[in-house]
This record gives sequence, structure tokens and C-alpha cells, in this order.
Amino acid sequence: MEQKDRQKKEYMLPDMDSTFRVFGAHSRTVEPDWSYPLHKHPMFEINLVLTGTQQFSVERTSYTQQAGDLLLFRPGDQHESRVSGEGDMTYYCLHFDVDEPSFRELLNRSPRCFYPADSELAVAIRPALNKLIGLTVSQEAVLRTEARMHVLSALFELFAALSGTLSKLNQDPPGLRSSELASRVAVMLEEALDGTASPGHINDKDTITSIAAAVGYSTSSVNRLFTRSFGVSPRQYLSTIMLRKAKLMLMDPELSVEEISARLGYNNIAHFSRQFKRWTGESPSRFRDRFHD
Repeated sequence: MEQKDRQKKEYMLPDMDSTFRVFGAHSRTVEPDWSYPLHKHPMFEINLVLTGTQQFSVERTSYTQQAGDLLLFRPGDQHESRVSGEGDMTYYCLHFDVDEPSFRELLNRSPRCFYPADSELAVAIRPALNKLIGLTVSQEAVLRTEARMHVLSALFELFAALSGTLSKLNQDPPGLRSSELASRVAVMLEEALDGTASPGHINDKDTITSIAAAVGYSTSSVNRLFTRSFGVSPRQYLSTIMLRKAKLMLMDPELSVEEISARLGYNNIAHFSRQFKRWTGESPSRFRDRFHD
């Protein structure tokens, strides 16, 4: 007897595979003589003044932050700051990194880094920042699993508000196709890794050259356009994908490190361990132990 499909409608979310990290999120009150020297780092950063005034320099451009004003800057941006005026200053700082291609592209394409308190972006993300500030100050996030989940919820709320607002603010004018090209290259890089049995042995240079030829651009043009959109080179992006795959496998307690090494195409576990430590600063075993603590 033939079985009839009685399903009338079906709605599905797409499969998702993304990684993000948050570093050194803190709220701090400092005295009038406080300053932070010129430096740069490989993360995105949000810096929000809560009370007082801060003088901030980003890539040699100076900004004066009053309460509610925020700065959003990219990996590699050189910056320094100091208190302005005679009173104390309180600020909130959040460093983060994401590997979601479209989100990275939005963050890197943003033409400005200073957003006054009444700007569309500052207003949109302030509710999520307020939640994070409250959780940071309460210190619950380091004590209870439930509070840590509230932190993750607030972070996703922040990222959603950021991406939604930046999408509106940074729309490409007609005829501008560089971001579309970069996104296409990102997809092709992921497909190149997914399509090989030994990702750990993939030849970065040959892969990028082949993709450049496929999209009709020189390798140097692809490198330049991709880096402009994503903030990392195609080669660094390949490493990011590999690291994401490795982390996801390490989160599975059923897989041994040796099995993961083999699945990723490394000749031996020592080679995989060295590469993972080069990427993250810790061994695969240490990452797994920390994740399951």
C-alpha cells in the first residue's frame, strides 16, 4: 500500500557552523591621570564610555568620548587612550572575534569607528551592552552556568544588533561588486577544504591561485579584495576554517585526538598538535579539558 506524504508545510533553518570568542571584557573606573599606551591586537573591540570623558586615538585620528559614545574598531587598528578632564572616568571594553564571513565583512567594511550616544548604531546595541555590563559587574558569569548562558544570550543579541544596523548603514552603492567577489571566494575556500580528504595537506597557494582563475581575477587582486572585506588574507581564512573544524571535533568526547588528527589529514598527532598550538597557544588536549571543565 502506497504511503502518502501528509506533510503540508515545512520550514527549516539552514545548518550553521560558526565560532566566536570574547576576550578581556571588563568595566573599569580610572583616575584623571590614567592612560593606556599605543597598541594593536588581532580582535575587534567595542569601547563604551559610561561616565566622564575619554580621549581616544585610533590610527592617528583623535576622538573625544562622552558618556554613551562608543568606538568600534577592527583587528590591527592602532589605538591609545587617556582620561580627559579632572574627574574619574568609567568605561566598558569588549574584545571579540568571529569567523562568520558575512559578519566579519560587515565589521571590516564599516567606514567609521566613532559612534555618538545618539547614533543609530549606539542606540541599537546599547541594550545588549547594558546586559553584558550588568553581568560583568555582578561577577555571576564566572560562578554559575545559568549566568554564563545569559552572557551568551546577550552576546548574540549584541551581534544581531551590530549586523542588522551595519547592514543598513554600509550598503554598497550600485555597481560595487568587490564585497560580492570576496564572499564568493570565501565560499569557494570552504568548498575546497570540504572537498579534500586531507585538509591538513591542502596547498594554500595553489588553492588560492586556482580560485582566482575561476573568478577571473589575478591572485594579487583576490588577496587585496578579500583582505579588504574580511580583514584577513585568503590564506589566513583557510587556517580559520581548519581551526574551526578542529575545535568542533575536539568538542566531541567520542573522538580521540588521534582520530581528529587523521580526519583532518595530518600525518601524525604530533604535527596536528603543533599546528593547533600555533593557532591557539594551547594543545588540543588542553583545549578539550578546558571545554569540558
